[in-house]
Amino acid sequence: MSSKPPPTSASLSDLPLDQLIEYGRSLGLVLADDTPQGEALRSVRERQQLLVELDRDVLLDIVVWLRLPVRQSAGKETLAKEIARCDPPDFDGLSQRGLEAFARLHGLAIRPGEPRKQIERRLCGRGGLWGRVRRRRRKVMGRLITRMLAGSEPGEPAEYRFLPEDGPPSLQRNIEQQGVVGGIARKLRGVADDYVREKLDEIEQRIDHKLDEIDERLAEWRDREIANRLRILRITLVFSILVALICLVYDYLRPD
Repeated sequence: MSSKPPPTSASLSDLPLDQLIEYGRSLGLVLADDTPQGEALRSVRERQQLLVELDRDVLLDIVVWLRLPVRQSAGKETLAKEIARCDPPDFDGLSQRGLEAFARLHGLAIRPGEPRKQIERRLCGRGGLWGRVRRRRRKVMGRLITRMLAGSEPGEPAEYRFLPEDGPPSLQRNIEQQGVVGGIARKLRGVADDYVREKLDEIEQRIDHKLDEIDERLAEWRDREIANRLRILRITLVFSILVALICLVYDYLRPD
């Protein structure tokens, strides 16, 4: 299915406010429904310019680090939207260029030569003290819920693979990135999607099996019908021959 091409800079100003906000959200922006037209237009254009500047490989580095379920062929807009949803408690294992791109996608201006620790401190400081507490709480809750469900300490994560080869990220990772409710909801959506796909495959197999049975029965009925018609033709032919013989005998024996 071909995706709808993004609006050009000239056509952005012609979009209604609701469509402009929807498009901005598809780029990973957080826009309220009552955002003024001018502010929404400025934010969308800035995000478009940022996506032009960012290297797609850098976005893929962030996706792999976050273990987000995306396809390797996904465009910059899709990658940016998935990355903008996440708010990890720490940035261990993320490359320097990935950290800078992650910060820019979350609205932070990166100064040339800014140390990594400073960038991480600014990212973790978003939302003030409550923001830091919320991210730490997510990390702890992710570990606790995963341990309760698994019955033991979670092991090392498997090697990341892009969709469709790999399934969704772990429950702990989802909770760390999106909170308890969001993480569990995302996990449940993944389980529900897998269940629906499995049931659809099962239904498809049953339908195929029924169609094969119908074909077999139709073939039997067709063969039976052909055999009955041939039998009728043979009887008709024999009867016609008998009638012809009787007529010949009658003509032969009939006195002149």
